[in-house]
Amino acid sequence: MAINTNQAFLEESRKRAKVPIYLYTIEDPAGDGEDLNFAGWNTNITFNGVTYTKFPITHDEISENSSGELPSTAAQISNISRLIESYLQAYDLRGKKVTIKMVYANLLDDPDCYVEFSRHIDSYTSNVKDVVFTLMSKLSVIGVQVPLTTYNTRRCQHLFKGARCGYAGAETECNHTRARCRVLCNQSRFGAQPGIKGNRSYG
Repeated sequence: MAINTNQAFLEESRKRAKVPIYLYTIEDPAGDGEDLNFAGWNTNITFNGVTYTKFPITHDEISENSSGELPSTAAQISNISRLIESYLQAYDLRGKKVTIKMVYANLLDDPDCYVEFSRHIDSYTSNVKDVVFTLMSKLSVIGVQVPLTTYNTRRCQHLFKGARCGYAGAETECNHTRARCRVLCNQSRFGAQPGIKGNRSYG
């Protein structure tokens, strides 16, 4: 019986060794040359001399459509620790490069054995549980980043609880309307330009 149990354990260990591990790098988020490196795994992972800290992070499937274009994908990162939120409040991460490497546990000693995908942050949303980044190809991000400033007549453009929003209360959601700002007693920081004629966004 012990032999069978050990054999089953060894087989399961071999299977686990072949499960892909995803390693994530947000390049230079603070502009100081330091990257954020995360492992979507239950332990820290060191690969090719870089240590990736275990962190609750996942991403949608990355693929190419029938036209050869690279559609957007989403990466979801836990916001429980507020680590990512602190970067969102201090820096504009739009346009920052995100690299995703797929490796295998039994091949971590081989620096050439990986598959890599690169995207750039187009936009992001956050709540008390998660931050979700929309990732796009570089050209797509450049296309939506110029100009960087957008003016909207009715919808607040500020990141909820970010530096420009300034709300520090207990509420966890905002629909970015003036009415919601009033409820939160934060209307003085409402980030829209109602003086612009019409109901649209201007770049």
